[in-house]
Amino acid sequence: MIRPLCVSAYIIASALGPMALHGQTTATERAAAGDVLKEIEATQARLSPTKLADRLTATRNPDRERVMARTGALWDSEMQSLSDWIGRHPEVGWKEFKSVDTLVKVLHHHGFAVETGTAGLPTAFLARWESPAGTNGPVLGLIAEYDALRGTDGPFHGDQHNAQSPVAFAAAIALKEFLTEKKLPGTIKIFGTPAEEVGPPAKKIMRDAGVFKGTDLLVRSHSSDQTSRARPGFGICCLNINEVKYIFTGRPAHQLTSWNGRNALEAAVHFYTMVDALRSTFRPETSIQGVIPEGGIAPNVVPDRAVVDYYIRYPDGVYLDHVSRMIDDAARAAAQATGTQVKIDRYGEYRDGVTLGTLEQAMFAYAKRLGAEKIEPELQRPAGYEETGGVSYDVPGIGVNVFSSRATYHTHEMLDDALGDVGHKGFRLDATIMAALLFDFMTDTPFRDAVRAEHTALRGLFDRYQDNLRKVYAPEIGPAKD
Repeated sequence: MIRPLCVSAYIIASALGPMALHGQTTATERAAAGDVLKEIEATQARLSPTKLADRLTATRNPDRERVMARTGALWDSEMQSLSDWIGRHPEVGWKEFKSVDTLVKVLHHHGFAVETGTAGLPTAFLARWESPAGTNGPVLGLIAEYDALRGTDGPFHGDQHNAQSPVAFAAAIALKEFLTEKKLPGTIKIFGTPAEEVGPPAKKIMRDAGVFKGTDLLVRSHSSDQTSRARPGFGICCLNINEVKYIFTGRPAHQLTSWNGRNALEAAVHFYTMVDALRSTFRPETSIQGVIPEGGIAPNVVPDRAVVDYYIRYPDGVYLDHVSRMIDDAARAAAQATGTQVKIDRYGEYRDGVTLGTLEQAMFAYAKRLGAEKIEPELQRPAGYEETGGVSYDVPGIGVNVFSSRATYHTHEMLDDALGDVGHKGFRLDATIMAALLFDFMTDTPFRDAVRAEHTALRGLFDRYQDNLRKVYAPEIGPAKD
């Protein structure tokens, strides 16, 4: 997981200082964000998220302590083994049928109603539980993932998605039992979101279908090589991304008479080389990764189809679209030069989300109180709480980042830790912290009001930041294009 270069506010004059700030944002973003940063900083001063977090974690609410303890017990007795089972039976995105079937059975066993095929996605689901005391309480949401990475030796859980559903289940079940016992109103939803590692982003499809509407708070967990929290502002975990396939089509012919054909592979190779030549034209923060997954079938037949698949990334979406337009033009030029055609398929898009200091500070305070390891004291870049950005713009939420691996992301060593003591301990803490945050949001009115107020304030600044970016970039890239 790569933390993005992005706009933030919380530590303009505090922990990191000016040199660290300079390393965290591009000069253009700073120029565009000046007035926005001041307003985010003012919001933090007004809400005092650190003091709010200290109050929550210093007060040993007996009911909350019972919910947290029950969450840990559920992890120990049932969910840890479920996490290990998913880890040993990996399935890549859009193909997580065994995992989903198992997860749905577990949810049914614990009294949740489950809809599968949510938003038309075969391996998505929405689990719901409504309190017998009524539904006029908060709607608490948990995100559950379960897809594995694609690898040359087969799929593997090198990003620890095997644990995310069991972690969510432990917290949700403990809260369900509490609401039932206390006869309190409320709704719990668990969103089974497939294919986090494969485009197009499932959460965006589900968002567009309205699946997350009506949720008051969303929480999720993710693997981490440290225990950290982000500062408030706008950002996304792995930079803004355009996922684009360039599909070249030509005409087949025997290679001995290749002049009768039109070589799509040659067009793709020319295009790939042109993109490399463009790199010096782009700002240095630009990141472009591509593969050629299709390039013909047989050496003696002129390839009439070739595909180049790119992830095009930049810290903000405005300049990213400029980069994408230039790459699109290069694809059209390669097609024209080789007598082929090109279809441009932007199949996935990730954009900045919203990070809330109220939730980040509370999460971090609980992590320290519960003894999480590898504590990173410095605030990290804003990252939303899920990889598409858009869901965090719609619904306030938090991604819990507790140390769960000594290895880096997308490695077999991270899988080893997922199945061992390091991962098990980290996942247990993830679940316990998620349960505490959901409990506090449900029962502590000042905390709930602060979260909602911060989310509303940052959403109100988001469009202004985007407009400012367009103005700052305009001399370089021209006016915005449709």
